[in-house]
Amino acid sequence: MALEYLNIALLESDIKTDDKESNLNAFCSATSPYRDAVDIAVVPELFTTGFISDKEKAFAASERNTESTITTLHSLAKQHNSALCGSFLAHTASKIYNRAFFIEPSGDEVFYDKRHLFSMGGESNVFTAGNGAAPVVRFRGWNIKFIICYDLRFPVFCRNQRNEYDVLIVVANWPEARQKAWLRLLSARAIENCCYVCGVNRRGVDAQGNSYGAGSSVIIDYKGDILAQTSQSASICAAALSKGKLDNFRGKFPVWNDADDFIIK
Repeated sequence: MALEYLNIALLESDIKTDDKESNLNAFCSATSPYRDAVDIAVVPELFTTGFISDKEKAFAASERNTESTITTLHSLAKQHNSALCGSFLAHTASKIYNRAFFIEPSGDEVFYDKRHLFSMGGESNVFTAGNGAAPVVRFRGWNIKFIICYDLRFPVFCRNQRNEYDVLIVVANWPEARQKAWLRLLSARAIENCCYVCGVNRRGVDAQGNSYGAGSSVIIDYKGDILAQTSQSASICAAALSKGKLDNFRGKFPVWNDADDFIIK
């Protein structure tokens, strides 16, 4: 049976490049007062390292799914009885991936390797692209899809066929210069897919000199209205998502009945 209200918190962090210990400690400190009260806590893309443009350095900083970052997150999820979602710098054999995770208190875990690499920023020179569609996980009666940053620009990839998901989580490092696009695309994905959208961005300045500002992480409802947003002074925002309101809207305005069926290869 689904929870009537799903409580989600977004943490917008200033990521220190290639400093996993510091970034993990900051995450633990910032969310500790909130995590017992939320069902899902979400962190930005590559939250423990940021983007590292040198491939050798990126590989050295990358981890397997069984190493310290994911092990720590499993412990926190269990301790606070909440799921954790974000992405980290991962490797499988000799290949490097921008790998998203969804870790449940039960110990269940789902991973997704970013499919759309931002070639203009050099991602394709470092990472290997993932294959296939982004996953949909079922958690506390809700269906949740999660994607990474640049994936947001490809609406077919995000398409919610037959209401297969209720919430779309987008973890990102989306520069301040393109934040108008970020906010509009998040709102568009919510409206066209009749779902809640949670977009968490980083803040500060990265190693490549890109500025992210602050206050661009948002929780948006199925009509495109903002329910919660971070600010210059508040790096965490949270909202209670209503399953009843979502189901009622989908029943009264069933545009999904007229959508096209397709398969992503």
